[in-house]
Amino acid sequence: MKTRVHYPEETKWKVIEMKKDGYSNRTIMEKLGIKNVSPN
Repeated sequence: MKTRVHYPEETKWKVIEMKKDGYSNRTIMEKLGIKNVSPN
């Protein structure tokens, strides 16, 4: 079974802003401490 991690609202918004600025998923995950590996 997988466990879901709920990230705070501010973390989600930071991810959205960083994606808009052209950061890669890996970079965003490292900077914000997100552990799950996303497929894209």
